[in-house]
Amino acid sequence: MNGAKTIPRAESPDADWRGAISKELKKAERLFVLGIGNRRKGDDAAGGLCVRLLNKQMAKKSAARKIRILDAGETPESATGLIRKFRPTHVLIVDAAVGDHQPGTIFFIDKKKILQEDISTHRLPLFHLVRYLEESIGCRVILVGIEPQEIAWRRPVSATVRAAAARLAAWLAGF
Repeated sequence: MNGAKTIPRAESPDADWRGAISKELKKAERLFVLGIGNRRKGDDAAGGLCVRLLNKQMAKKSAARKIRILDAGETPESATGLIRKFRPTHVLIVDAAVGDHQPGTIFFIDKKKILQEDISTHRLPLFHLVRYLEESIGCRVILVGIEPQEIAWRRPVSATVRAAAARLAAWLAGF
């Protein structure tokens, strides 16, 4: 597949994502938020858009010392050095993901359900990135998906996904 990852139906659709993420981040002392996706492929840019919006909202907050935010584009594995240097207790990855929801749905992704042979726009499947971060840094990794509407070359992010990315960024800024 040349678009977003196909993720088995999430246990927490849009109505429950706040509770699921809150539970996962309950003991977060140092949080690294990583957005991933291809900006030139429509809604695949959802993760990067979300973290860029979050970064703008967090710029003036004092909590910024306990949080790092990065748009890693198509190569999230290239951010592992920055993540390791920050020594987070938690890493939150935001990405476009197909979970059989309505476009723009934000959902918690159970990392145990990501297939090892996951085919995506990323150079390294998320399964391997998650495992590497958890084993080498000792942090907890949380995956959040935004259901895409359209993933096509040189298409803009849809209004539905743009609104979802802004909703998630605003919530994370207030968390």
